[in-house]
Amino acid sequence: MSFNSGTYTVTLGGGALLAGARATVTISVPGARNGMHVSMTPQSDLGAGVYYGAWVSANDQVTAFVGAIVALTPVSVSYNISVWS
Repeated sequence: MSFNSGTYTVTLGGGALLAGARATVTISVPGARNGMHVSMTPQSDLGAGVYYGAWVSANDQVTAFVGAIVALTPVSVSYNISVWS
């Protein structure tokens, strides 16, 4: 049986991060299960030194993050997140 969550939108960034630090947000995604695929796509340019990702962190829950390679303040950016099996 396949599952597709549709698209959720979250906003991350805007706060200062030290090198190697991350800012996270957890969202409710009904039907999400451990081991499912998660896609996270920024809606605008992040700038240099920033990385991002997301995973199913518990049933019906996805955790998304933005991280800094060097100390910086990542711009506030909206991301589209989808989960599928």
